[in-house]
Amino acid sequence: MIAEEHHFTIRVEADLLRQDHFRWVLCESGQVRERSDGSDSTKGEAYADAANVLREYLANWHPAKWQVS
Repeated sequence: MIAEEHHFTIRVEADLLRQDHFRWVLCESGQVRERSDGSDSTKGEAYADAANVLREYLANWHPAKWQVS
């Protein structure tokens, strides 16, 4: 049996419009899946927000099933 694993990553970046604020980006296999609507005042807050969104995605995530012929 092959183990299923997700290919999601979280990036936390400085907000270019608001000094000392941060935004998160959730990527799936290198493609942007979701971005934060606003900015957070710390990297930790931004990461925690992204982790909550990722938990929701993973709860509903079903990778494509491989068919062997």
